[in-house]
Amino acid sequence: MATTKRTQTKPAAPGGKIEPLIKFRGPQSAVFWYVIRILFLLWRRQMGKSFTLACKALDRMMERRNHLCVFCSASIPLGSEFIRKEAEVWQKVMEKYRAAAKQREQLFESNADGLDLDAICDLFEHEKLETKIWHDRTTYSRSRVVAPNPATAVGWTGDVFLDEVGRMPDLKDLLEAVMPIFESNPEFIMRMATTPPPDDSHYSFELFQPPLDEFVAKPEGNFYDSPSGILVHRCDAWDAELAGVRLHHPKSGEPITPEQHRALSFDKRGWDRNYALKFLVGGTAAISVPALMRAMADGKDKGVAVDVTEVIRL
Repeated sequence: MATTKRTQTKPAAPGGKIEPLIKFRGPQSAVFWYVIRILFLLWRRQMGKSFTLACKALDRMMERRNHLCVFCSASIPLGSEFIRKEAEVWQKVMEKYRAAAKQREQLFESNADGLDLDAICDLFEHEKLETKIWHDRTTYSRSRVVAPNPATAVGWTGDVFLDEVGRMPDLKDLLEAVMPIFESNPEFIMRMATTPPPDDSHYSFELFQPPLDEFVAKPEGNFYDSPSGILVHRCDAWDAELAGVRLHHPKSGEPITPEQHRALSFDKRGWDRNYALKFLVGGTAAISVPALMRAMADGKDKGVAVDVTEVIRL
């Protein structure tokens, strides 16, 4: 599939200076403006992936009438955070518009004036886990937080945002239910995000494993094609550091390098998954069962078998 990158259009600020309403870090900008139907975000913890997905959902809803953005995470409580992120985006946009109107000595009013974030979340129908963007008095687009349930996924008719897919127990069945939707409407998009799963038998382990062990650190992160054919955007602790997102000392709070942060971590394997984005094999086997099965299938009729009948002890 041919892919393109959408050109970022920034509004003009007073005095002719160009400033975006929402400022993205390098990795956030790279995935927000990338034009492709399905994209996977393999990002380190606390990199702002939920905020980025919320921005994308609001952008899609404002561009399209009667559009649905379905968001689900490993659990409903985690998914509900998506609505709060949308409210944060909206609050920042309103603050920018209000500041610009003040500089131009124009009156700007909205139903969010004078409200804190919790109140704005209520405006976003927080309790219903739903956000509506009205285009006029009769038409609107909405985002809806749902459980990652394969049985109900067949009824989704819109964009799909999946967070923490590495911890969804029924990911394979969920994707099987969702993928035909994209065949029915080529304008729908899907965004998935996670860190490497703690269980190497999880469906996402073989689905999104990188082809290389080493990547060159970049402030915008790295793209690679996964074994499933889905494009992946990868942002580890070293990419994040170049993008301005630092790690900090657990005692002093001073910024430190990823190497120093790992050295101070009690759980090195957990650090390698959550910050270095390593797909680690668990249990006692050196190679996971899915990897062995794939190697056997790829090497069928190509290998050489050796039958050992005696053991020579030296």
